[in-house]
Amino acid sequence: MLVADGRELALVTGDLLVHALQLLHPELSYSHEIGPEAARRSRKRMLDHATATTLHLATPHLTEPFISA
Repeated sequence: MLVADGRELALVTGDLLVHALQLLHPELSYSHEIGPEAARRSRKRMLDHATATTLHLATPHLTEPFISA
């Protein structure tokens, strides 16, 4: 989901990014992707988005959990 406010964007990636390596290599898939080719295209489109805005990534899979189990 993309949230825009003026010249800043926040992208909530959900399962689009599940490993930090996918930021550098969006073509890398993972075993639970139902449509690996569609996922690759989506990651590439997201990361290639050239714009004059600031993009903030909200990536639930790339950070430590807020609450320990």
